[in-house]
Amino acid sequence: MSKTHWAGLRIGWLRAPARLVTELAGQRVVTDMGGSVLDQLLALALLARAGELVPPRLEQLREQRAALAAALTEHLPQWRWQLPPGGLSLWVDLGEPIAAALAERALDYGVRIEGGTYFATDPGIFDQRLRIPYTTPADTLREAVRRMATALADGPSPSSAARRAHWVA
Repeated sequence: MSKTHWAGLRIGWLRAPARLVTELAGQRVVTDMGGSVLDQLLALALLARAGELVPPRLEQLREQRAALAAALTEHLPQWRWQLPPGGLSLWVDLGEPIAAALAERALDYGVRIEGGTYFATDPGIFDQRLRIPYTTPADTLREAVRRMATALADGPSPSSAARRAHWVA
C-alpha cells in the first residue's frame, strides 16, 4: 500500500503455506503490538478504489522517474543505471566507491541521500552505488541532481563526516 497509494501506509499481506503463516503469526504476537485498525480500514477503502486511484499514481511515478533519468543524463552522464520495471528508486552506479563521501558532501548542498552501503547486508558493499528515490516532484528531482553534480565537482568536505552521527546496529 505504501508504494501504490500512500507512503506512510504500511499495510501488507502474506501468501504462504498455512504452516508458515501460523509460525509467522506466532512470531508477530511476541514482537509486535499489532497493526493499526484505522490503517487497515483505510487500506480496505483504498483497495476498493484501486482501479480509479492506481493508474494516475503509476503515471505520476513514471513521469518522476523520467525526470530523474533525464536530469542524471544531463548533469551526470558518467553515471550508469537501468530504468526499473517497478519500485520507487533508481540504483545508480557511480563508477567508483564514493557513494558515502558524496552523500556526506551532498548534505552541504541541501540534498539528503544515502549511499548504497546503508542498504547492503555487509559493510563496504554498494559503496559505488546510490539509491535515488523518485517519489518527489519532478522539479525537486531535477534540482537535487543538479546539486549532487555540483557537490561531486566540488569534492569531499572534511567537516561533513564529523557533523553526522553514524549508527551501528
